[in-house]
Amino acid sequence: MKNKFNFNQKTLKFVHENNYEEENLVKSSCNNIAINFIEKWPNWPSDNRIVCIFGATGSGKTHLARVWKKKSNAKILNKINHLTLNYIYENNTPLVFEDINSNIYWPENLLFEFINEIKLSENYLLITCKGHPNKIKWNLKDLISRFSSFVNIEIKLPDDNLIKKILVKQFSDRQFSIEKKLIEYISFRIERSYLAINNIVNLIDELTLKYKKPVSLSIVKEALSILSYKS
Repeated sequence: MKNKFNFNQKTLKFVHENNYEEENLVKSSCNNIAINFIEKWPNWPSDNRIVCIFGATGSGKTHLARVWKKKSNAKILNKINHLTLNYIYENNTPLVFEDINSNIYWPENLLFEFINEIKLSENYLLITCKGHPNKIKWNLKDLISRFSSFVNIEIKLPDDNLIKKILVKQFSDRQFSIEKKLIEYISFRIERSYLAINNIVNLIDELTLKYKKPVSLSIVKEALSILSYKS
């Protein structure tokens, strides 16, 4: 059975409450450097208090940013195009620049000035983005140079162990009890990406609501089929 929508190209979105507590971080070799760095705050390098964590959609960057916000009392900014440099002069708390990119929300000259002032004031800044910041198509060469000087930490694509852990966590977040053999069944068949994990869990969630039944092998097989995975 093929669905007329191409679910592999976008994240399916259904409403559920995300649990961003520190104890709910799912650690593996793919993300342990990033998690350890967040956990050891404020013991970051005294000469570089600006850190960039990058990774694919769904890799846990938002979770880490929320954990660090709670630890450091940071303010999270999803854009700066509505601000002036006075915001940095008047701010004395750590900041998060979430999901930066080369677009209208992150004007390059202003971003460069913000980063310079944060560095001069010895404040803390956590930056998140989808890819390595130096691979973003910046026009301002000074900005590229700045990003090269930061602590840049990659969250790598998930291995089999992390896929299973994230599946268990995401089903648990939705109050689902799911057998270990179904976790194994799903993890063996889906693409090795965070987006694929999100999509399969969201779709199974939708199908259980549709049929008013708990997660079963038949529902898992239908979800895999809709997403064009062999079951």
